Amino acid sequence: MLRMKRFTLTQLLVCHGLIAAAAGPVAFAKGLDDMPPPVKGEHEIEETTSATPAPDGLTPKAPEAPADAQTTAPAPKEEQTQDESSKLEPVVEPGRAERFLNENLVIGTSINMVWPTRDGSGWKPSGSGRTGSSDLLIGVNVPNSALGLRKSKKFNLKGTFRYSPVVVAGTQKSKPYRGVWEGYHAGLEGHLKYPRVKGMTAVAGVEAGLVFVYLDALDDFQTPTSAEATGTILTAHAGGDWEVAPNIRLGPRVYLGFGGFQNYQIGAATNFAF
Repeated sequence: MLRMKRFTLTQLLVCHGLIAAAAGPVAFAKGLDDMPPPVKGEHEIEETTSATPAPDGLTPKAPEAPADAQTTAPAPKEEQTQDESSKLEPVVEPGRAERFLNENLVIGTSINMVWPTRDGSGWKPSGSGRTGSSDLLIGVNVPNSALGLRKSKKFNLKGTFRYSPVVVAGTQKSKPYRGVWEGYHAGLEGHLKYPRVKGMTAVAGVEAGLVFVYLDALDDFQTPTSAEATGTILTAHAGGDWEVAPNIRLGPRVYLGFGGFQNYQIGAATNFAF
């Protein structure tokens, strides 16, 4: 009886072990299900933010930046484009002639009221004698030393050429005519900055020119050669300029002409510098 009772106890222990081994994984799995899920990225944050201790064991060592972060950031797209274009397109410097024109050339035009006359030819203008004209001027800087003057920032000289056609109407020897007096004038013009008036440059000059006459008779008679005779004219002028925009000047002009032709002219001129 004792041997049977002992064997039965051993069998019970073995059975209990087998039951516990079979139920263990189920309980472990159930325990995992009951645990709260870990915060996402918690371990990664702790690993990246944790400072590595320094060799002395006291001062924490700053974390090293990854190798990719130490590389130089690429330049913006616009800068890359400009660099590439500057490499592909070489800078072309202006030539000697182009620099001379940019620094010295001036082109101008004006609209004028003119009172033209011609003594000794029998010419008489019709009406009040007032007519209109529009001229074209080309000026080139002349060194002050050419006239024995010292170089100055306030005063400079220009050699000028002016084309000035004037529409005329009148009678000559009692015959009516209409036509054009074309004047070609070459001269010298001085420009002086006038400090009393802000931004003003005083202008004055002299010219010598030729006037070519082209007339059409208003009746059935042919225009005589004497009526279209060419003559000379000397002109003095004065005025002022104001710079209304970079390299653009505007101002009044007054001309007085003497010689084979005479005229009194007043108008507004515009000059364009390069």
